[in-house]
Amino acid sequence: MRFLLPVILTIAAIGLFVAWTNPTYQGLKATQTKVAAYDDALDKSQELKGLRDKLQSARNAFSPEDEQKLVRLIPDNVDNIRLIIDINNIAARRGLSLSSVVLGEVSNASTQQNALSIGPSGDPLGSVSLGFSVVASYEDFLIFLQDIEHSLRILDVQKLSFVSAGAGKYTFALTIRTYWLH
Repeated sequence: MRFLLPVILTIAAIGLFVAWTNPTYQGLKATQTKVAAYDDALDKSQELKGLRDKLQSARNAFSPEDEQKLVRLIPDNVDNIRLIIDINNIAARRGLSLSSVVLGEVSNASTQQNALSIGPSGDPLGSVSLGFSVVASYEDFLIFLQDIEHSLRILDVQKLSFVSAGAGKYTFALTIRTYWLH
């Protein structure tokens, strides 16, 4: 009996360890791992919340006029009519008028995702080309081009050609490209 009781208690202890203590301990380790992952996620969310608040306060520091300038610089959609009106207003300030206005290709789709992608097309920017003609003297056309250059809208001159219209006037054919965010 002296030897039997310690053997029975040892077997019972091993059985209790295998049947209850070890599974409970393993479950506790798994729970601790989940808690650590949740703590990391919570820390990251607090960090992101701080960054969001910082960016929001920086955005709120912009005046409404500055926000309008940013929207005009690179709008978030393509507005062909607004583009034509803006270019026509620039020309009208110099006493010029647009003619033969042709809207060119609208590029807004990409076949592969870009790391800087903003929209679903995979391309951060869309673009559209616009062709038009204007009759002006060389000096007036240079001033018109300077006005386009100093406008808030980002424009690239793609093509420029001219023919003489007589009496110091020329017919300038111009193709420009402008951009917008996706």
